[in-house]
Amino acid sequence: MIAEFKVNNFLSFKEEQILSFEASSDKNLQEYHCVEVNPDEKLLRLAIIYGANASGKSNLLLAIDFLRKISLKNKNRSEKTGFIPFGFDDTKKREPGSFEISIYIEGVKYIYSVALDEDVIYEEKLVYYPGKQPATVFYRKHSTEENDYILKTGSTIKISLVELAVLKSNTLNNMTIVAGFSKTNIPFIELQLIYDWFKKGMSGIIRPMNDLYRQTISDISDKPIGYKQFIIENLENADFNITDIQIENEDILYPDKNEDAKFSIVSDNITRYQKKKVYFTHRTKDKQSKLSIDLQSSGTLQYLGLIGKLKNMIDDSSVLNIDELENSLHPDLVNHFINTFLYHSKKEDSQSQFIFTTHNVGLLAEDFVRKDIVWFTEKDEDGSTNLFSLNDFDIRKNLSFLKAYQAGKFGAVPNLGII
Repeated sequence: MIAEFKVNNFLSFKEEQILSFEASSDKNLQEYHCVEVNPDEKLLRLAIIYGANASGKSNLLLAIDFLRKISLKNKNRSEKTGFIPFGFDDTKKREPGSFEISIYIEGVKYIYSVALDEDVIYEEKLVYYPGKQPATVFYRKHSTEENDYILKTGSTIKISLVELAVLKSNTLNNMTIVAGFSKTNIPFIELQLIYDWFKKGMSGIIRPMNDLYRQTISDISDKPIGYKQFIIENLENADFNITDIQIENEDILYPDKNEDAKFSIVSDNITRYQKKKVYFTHRTKDKQSKLSIDLQSSGTLQYLGLIGKLKNMIDDSSVLNIDELENSLHPDLVNHFINTFLYHSKKEDSQSQFIFTTHNVGLLAEDFVRKDIVWFTEKDEDGSTNLFSLNDFDIRKNLSFLKAYQAGKFGAVPNLGII
């Protein structure tokens, strides 16, 4: 689980901004919202990000996703890191940016940090807490003069100098140590845990244009029947009246056109491949009708994709990042999805986390919303993004979060002119 994420000098973030999942003392629906990672710390399952258009809320998810990507992707020598500094300040353009994430894996806290520009990783560090005190896993620092870096491990890490040299030789100046490790067979348990967490414990950012349903359809074919049953059950609970999803393979013949190698050869001038045809069974008043996936609404397909992601997230105790959750969905359906996530996370004792941006201010009036799960982004006069929590405000218990937000008490609303 993520305990905290920090970003500095990246996209619209000029100065360091912090997203925290540390739960407050609020007891409201604690059993649904909070996971006790140790006797002294509870972490939140949910973070809702509000803000005006172009205020930087999507950039927060992009920053988290950028750290995931550079921790997984290998580079060649000529490739850029993909880093983009804050663009409205000439000094910041010449400075590196930094990222830090604190996570819990199997009850142990890890803090991973990276400082880089578009060409080089300048610093990289992994610390963990085998007990109450922190211990260094590895530390890396770049020397501009030598165009190389030093790499050291902590005193508690059992890795030979030969293995350390192998790790360094597989990690170029523009790559993270975590990514370089994936090219080796070194038995480095702490690094393996971090790499696996970025690969399996966090999904890539989901943007409004993503066709989520395609992965869910694929998973229905490939996963045990319990996956499909979960999908159908939750589609019915969301009032879609869908009682089944059927996937049929259809052989299609094409003239020979130098097609993809997956095609099988039928004769000298004809090839064949198998195409999946997907049908949804809808229940109406007096009958059930089978309709092609092409006839389903965008809202149906979007929710199908979300439910598939939710199932995987809960099963894997992973982190899901969605930009504009309400895309193609009715506000009541958004509320239902969030409640479904909280219900199943508690039921399965999952350490899953859900981060999303939204313009659906109606959520602020819902009973499941706590102050510590709501965050706002606001653009400063210099174009930079400030990130702050609803928990930073002293609000009377009888005051509606929604009414306070609409009254401008928290900021993070569009500054609209008079027509």
